[in-house]
Amino acid sequence: METPAHQVDARADALARASMEAMYQDPFWEARYGAERARRFGDEDARFHVRYLVQSLEEHQPSVMEGYARWLRTLLVSRGMCTLHLDTNFAGLASALEAEGWGPDTEPQAHVRAAREALRYPEGPARRLQDAARALAQATTARLALYLTPEDKPRLEDELRLQLSYLADALAEQKPELMADHVRWYVGFWPRRGFGLLAFPSVLGMLKVSLGVGHPEARALLATAGVSWEETRS
Repeated sequence: METPAHQVDARADALARASMEAMYQDPFWEARYGAERARRFGDEDARFHVRYLVQSLEEHQPSVMEGYARWLRTLLVSRGMCTLHLDTNFAGLASALEAEGWGPDTEPQAHVRAAREALRYPEGPARRLQDAARALAQATTARLALYLTPEDKPRLEDELRLQLSYLADALAEQKPELMADHVRWYVGFWPRRGFGLLAFPSVLGMLKVSLGVGHPEARALLATAGVSWEETRS
């Protein structure tokens, strides 16, 4: 009888392709890296995800996937991505596995869950921000409700969770420039998100309000990153 490692390895290409289908629907990737480069590196990363999953299954050690997730996060953050992007990739792999018959209680799924959990920062302001991200996104969206259609509200919550992920990474790395560089680029990309007259600086300003006194480090870093928007206007 074939082991899960052998079974996953035999379907590696199909799993890698399926795991990235949803990601390529997001215009962020083409805008940020170019269509050809985004797809080439995205496909390559997807194959690496499956390759490490196979190794993890061969050794029956979820720690292989955990270590891989943390290492890859550091690399991708330095290239303009964030933790949420990588978590979304792993979620895509989990969906691809399920479509191939590996349900939630199977060993491959357990190893992918371990990788996703490893993306949670262990402690400190970054972890607190990760834990509060959904509630903060909902609170900020509620503050901006007058500018939104009902259909826009869940989309804005997703956007805010993305910005909070960038913010958490900058806090964890102790590199405010990561958030500043992201903000500087995202201002130009923002109109493609289709929120009408709702401007990106307004969204960040309201997010800063939502951070309040509960996340002083994140609030201070976001205020500093806002300078990047002012630079684009000069």
